[in-house]
Amino acid sequence: MSKRVDTYLVDDLTEERDETVKERVIALDNRRVVIDLSDDSYAELEEKLAPYFTAGRPRRAATAPRQATRATPKVKTVEPTTSDIRAWAKRRRVKVAARGRIPNALREQYIADPMNAA
Repeated sequence: MSKRVDTYLVDDLTEERDETVKERVIALDNRRVVIDLSDDSYAELEEKLAPYFTAGRPRRAATAPRQATRATPKVKTVEPTTSDIRAWAKRRRVKVAARGRIPNALREQYIADPMNAA
């Protein structure tokens, strides 16, 4: 024994079976409905609404409201100044140029020194 199931769409207004029936979304005053309409029924609906669309003005598409998110507080890291590092190096009798870039190794030594903890 075999079983056959046929599924077809019916126009919600005319209640007629039609190959052109599609789900259509209609929205008015924040109410959205889904209706199955054939191409003919949809064309009729568009024709009836045409004067309203002609008289109206276009509106930009609404965007979803932004959800407020709680900002994660940022931890501010205080970088040592070059003058701080130079003064520290001078107290420790470490050679460092009076001007210019501080070598990374010296900067890391300064940061690692527990006496410089903030």
